[in-house]
Amino acid sequence: MNKRPPRNGEKIEKIQNTLLVDGNALFKTGFFGAKNQYNSKGQHIGGIYQFITVLRMLLSEDLYHRVYVFWDGNFSGKLRYDIYEPYKSGRGKDYINGTQPIDEAELKQRKLVWEYLNDIYVRQLKDEVIEGDDFIAYYCLTKKENENITICTNDRDMAQLIQEKIKIYFLDLKKYVDYSNFSSYFCYHSENAALVKTMIGDSSDSIKGIKGLGETTLVNLFPEIAERKVSINEIIEHAKKQQEERINTKKKPLKVLDNIINGITDGVQGNRIYEINDRLVNLKKPMMTEKGIEALESLKEGTLDSSGRDLKNVLIYMHRDGLDQTIGESRYPDYLIPFKKLIEREKIIF
Repeated sequence: MNKRPPRNGEKIEKIQNTLLVDGNALFKTGFFGAKNQYNSKGQHIGGIYQFITVLRMLLSEDLYHRVYVFWDGNFSGKLRYDIYEPYKSGRGKDYINGTQPIDEAELKQRKLVWEYLNDIYVRQLKDEVIEGDDFIAYYCLTKKENENITICTNDRDMAQLIQEKIKIYFLDLKKYVDYSNFSSYFCYHSENAALVKTMIGDSSDSIKGIKGLGETTLVNLFPEIAERKVSINEIIEHAKKQQEERINTKKKPLKVLDNIINGITDGVQGNRIYEINDRLVNLKKPMMTEKGIEALESLKEGTLDSSGRDLKNVLIYMHRDGLDQTIGESRYPDYLIPFKKLIEREKIIF
């Protein structure tokens, strides 16, 4: 267990290492990425196998005292939808009847993953309207001083949460990203992650940005975005100066600069684009409900009920679902060692 040197005879404070998993991102990576992963019964098990295998890898590479998996509920995203109706419209989200996996195998495997995680003492949380991203963001904003956090996700929006004691494992990159290597993967300063999304929007979430503005153009026009933390107002003032200089030197004004100055968008946000987009993308202001906060705090501070939980159950599940054959029958008991160690650490009260 990591410890820091005591100061002036003070009591040594234990360091808690916490893993926060974007459940939907990790599950989809396996379910849609391992399309050819079947058991001997001809049943697709890619979602289960990849989820458990990646989680095992993360637990093997570092010491974690607590692991949390946050899932999207059937109406997750509705808090943003209520502000901006096109939110995630390109993904077929249904905020009226609730979004369910279309594929029966996907729905089944999601339930089975929950079952596996329950028996290896992984703390899980799902809310009908709160997105998993917001749970992770709120957790990071309320982290303990002695807590180190690793986030597992595919979502680049999470880059906003990187701090001295918070890093991200990006599933698609298969790399850990923190302050030290942030610039190797992003063309802007880590403190400007929300600002960039606010200005250019997010096509994956159907969020419109400033008309004609993309990430490359934004950074080229305002290189300070890559160097230090800046604000929207600074960018607007800089845009005004650039446009004025172009006019004074008889250069053609840039339409995109006018759009930045006046907040012009093709989206329904109108002249409130900066205000609305900041509310939609800024994870330093997570969209939570009182009920969701209470559920998260209870999960964080409470102890897990050990009744019914048993690692032996996982061996039974693996045999039932054919994971033992995929892993190799001779080594699949050893496969569970990282989970066994997690269970032992989970029982330590901090």
